[in-house]
Amino acid sequence: MKTSAKGLIFDYGGTIDTNGVHWGEVIRRAYERFGVPVTRDAFREAYVQVERTLGSRAVIRPDHTFREVLRIKLSLQFEILNIRDMSLAERIADACHADTVRTTLAASNVLDRLTQRYPAVLVSNFYGNLRTVLDEFRLSRYFKHVIESAEAGIRKPDPAIYLSGIEALGLRPEETVIIGDSYKNDIHPACTLGCPSIWLKGKGWDDRDETIEHPCIIKDFTELQDLLL
Repeated sequence: MKTSAKGLIFDYGGTIDTNGVHWGEVIRRAYERFGVPVTRDAFREAYVQVERTLGSRAVIRPDHTFREVLRIKLSLQFEILNIRDMSLAERIADACHADTVRTTLAASNVLDRLTQRYPAVLVSNFYGNLRTVLDEFRLSRYFKHVIESAEAGIRKPDPAIYLSGIEALGLRPEETVIIGDSYKNDIHPACTLGCPSIWLKGKGWDDRDETIEHPCIIKDFTELQDLLL
């Protein structure tokens, strides 16, 4: 990737913590792993409903860890799906958390190298507890600033939230590489602002993304080292 990059902006959820796999897909696969009898359509409806609830109500506290977030999500999904075994919801949440620990550790090794060369900012749609989560996974040290939608009052795909990240770096858009897993929320806003971008394209939520082309697509977070170092 030929770029005059002087700084990096990372998405968090679906990028650093799952290596490009949408969280809806992560949890759906876990349902399958644990033999939960639910159709894909029913799961998607429950997942979306819970995300809307968490986005509109103060269910998640600033001190909630990611394990606690997952347990809350799974219990709410089970309620919607009328599944009464809440111990199963906890087991699925804990399994997803264990997967996240492993994925995040691999991402940390990459971030350690990248942030020795580039200043980095994190821009994320999250629930108001992102700093707690970053501390939980020992990621805080990599980011000069953390811009979270719940605090900023702006949500992706509004480019303004990314503009805040560019300003925090003190750079111009063309000097700032945006890295994320969502075309709608990360890559398109980057194009709007004139930022180079890297699309970590894993299993997304919208199958229509499969038809979208982009000049810089990676399939694994570790590929960033070859592109940027």
